[in-house]
Amino acid sequence: MNEDKLDFIGREMSHRWFCIGGALWARLKVPVLISLGGFVLFGAFRLGLLLVRLPYVENLGIGQVLRCFAVGVRFDAMVIGYGLLPMALWVALVPHSWFSRARFRRSVVVYGAALLTLAVTVELLGAAFFLHDGHRLNWLALAHIGHFAELGRYIWRTYPVVLAAVLLAGVYWGLRSVFDRWFRTCDSAAALRPRTRLMLAGLMVCVCVLVCRGGADGVPPRSGSAYFTANKVVSQLSMNNFYTISRAVRQSFRDCSNEDLAYSLPPPDKAGEVAKDMLAEPGQTSLDNSANPIWRRVEGDGEMSDYNVVFIIMESMAGRPVGALGNRPSYTPFLDSLADESVFFERFYAQGPRTSRGLVAILCGHPDVGGQSVLNREPAVGHFLTLPKIFKDRGYRTMFLYGGDPDFDNMREFFSAGGVDEFITQRDMDPLQRPGNWGEPDEQTFDKAHQTFQAMGRQKFFAVILTVSNHEPFDLPPGRVELLKGRPEDVNSINGCRYADWAIEDFFRKARSADYFDRTIFVLVADHGRDFDPARIIDVPQYRIPCLIHAPGLIAPKRVSTIASQVDLAPTVLSLLGGEFEHGFMGRNVLGLAPEEGFAVLREDDRIAFLRNNIVLIQPPRNDAMMFLLDDKSMIPIDSTKLATADRQVMRLQMLSYYALARHLFITGAYRAPNKPQAEVARLSAR
Repeated sequence: MNEDKLDFIGREMSHRWFCIGGALWARLKVPVLISLGGFVLFGAFRLGLLLVRLPYVENLGIGQVLRCFAVGVRFDAMVIGYGLLPMALWVALVPHSWFSRARFRRSVVVYGAALLTLAVTVELLGAAFFLHDGHRLNWLALAHIGHFAELGRYIWRTYPVVLAAVLLAGVYWGLRSVFDRWFRTCDSAAALRPRTRLMLAGLMVCVCVLVCRGGADGVPPRSGSAYFTANKVVSQLSMNNFYTISRAVRQSFRDCSNEDLAYSLPPPDKAGEVAKDMLAEPGQTSLDNSANPIWRRVEGDGEMSDYNVVFIIMESMAGRPVGALGNRPSYTPFLDSLADESVFFERFYAQGPRTSRGLVAILCGHPDVGGQSVLNREPAVGHFLTLPKIFKDRGYRTMFLYGGDPDFDNMREFFSAGGVDEFITQRDMDPLQRPGNWGEPDEQTFDKAHQTFQAMGRQKFFAVILTVSNHEPFDLPPGRVELLKGRPEDVNSINGCRYADWAIEDFFRKARSADYFDRTIFVLVADHGRDFDPARIIDVPQYRIPCLIHAPGLIAPKRVSTIASQVDLAPTVLSLLGGEFEHGFMGRNVLGLAPEEGFAVLREDDRIAFLRNNIVLIQPPRNDAMMFLLDDKSMIPIDSTKLATADRQVMRLQMLSYYALARHLFITGAYRAPNKPQAEVARLSAR
């Protein structure tokens, strides 16, 4: 074979490979462009949010910030891989006769533009959520989907909705234009034979699957990989909004069934033994209930009294405006003075960061579970231990007063099935009063409560008053308090607390002259904390909330320094009323404990915290626990070498056992009075 012939064959081979390469690039260039655009988009939002939160990350080393982006790329790649998989198969397998058609090109261009526009939309929503809540999109975003009226009004008033819609429309049409210019078919597309297209499709599927699974080891990225630091800003931004919201969806269907592995929870038998010891206290006897090991009998002093009981659950009454928590200057003068006249719990903590979590803890004595709140879990409705049901069984008239929508967070259905006789809501109040974004102003709710209590005569009652005004966007009636002037982010929460304090004072001024006052126990407690430090993995000091029991005729005012949380209120109030009773609440009578015996378990999204004495243990999912030394304001990391390994292990076992038992009792339907039929509970739980 002469040199000319060899040269001709070489040119032919080169031309053939060039055509194949051109055909491959014609099919791959839009998916490649989309993937690159996705990485740039996610990275740009991550960088922008880091810059906005720069004061909270400036003390970190450059290595942790870079690791945030490195971990973030894995989460971003997983999302991009899932998004591109349908397109990859479509452009790889379609024959060349279709490939050159305008309809096919349009389908690919529309899919690609819609995919990236969706990513921009989710990132914009996620940025707003992160700046407001400190987290990537999670279960809370899902919980509000069914409440379009309240949420829609709030979003419309707070964010530039029209501008965002115009921006997203421009993004979509701009991307369509770019992709349409890039996606030009050519004759070389015909060079791909069916076998070659199948090989290309297989290769692209393998690449997408490897990306989605996090690499060749087949282990997809998990939230635990984001908790390489105690800085919440960095750990949250390491994740991706699509990942966190999809995780919330999975948890809502599976009741957090993966938590056993995420936290290495002990088995139910072991958890029950440890939690039972943690909840032991003087004057109680275990009833050895096999389904619920913490069901016990309490033998109180004297006869059971029939005081009325009123729980005032104060929306967001926490943080720097509240002087009763030691903050100065104080913007809650009445609450501060009432604390001096009451039993005031100085080291009292909220169980979670939302009202729904607080309601479950306060009225059910249960620390709630991950994902959706117990209030929204069908198996728990009507099959859950509640304080209203206990009082109803004692012959009390039970009621729930709320100026907003009682169906929000499923409150009406859950508590109606849990012992509340009557819901008094926005529709029952002054029709001439202009409601705010979330409902009637607090003064209307308190006025209705006062009228209702007066009308009860000698009938004993148990009531819950849930306030609403001290919440963004702070719709406060004019002329009640002198509002501070300044930037909204600086003064709105202060003004909200000042008005809420005024409304409580106005209620007590009227109540003190009423017949029911002297035979009523008033419990005032915030639903959750406020002013959280975005940098802390859990800002435990800001979970400290005001809580007091005002019943001068029954118990003398004093300060209680024992660590406690919202789950302790139910057994404390029942013990205060005296007599013998049974319960299975996951709290204790704080008034009967020594200061060093108290503890609190908190949960924020996917992290659990355990507080005992001045030590806080925080457990992220699938990662090592972190320990901190705590005072009223600061959290100082504790080097693992400075605390005995045994102490760390004991605290971790107690924390996880307590949470594991709470979760087990919920899932099995055993968090209820043991004489209730369980067949229906088991049927619902098995769904």
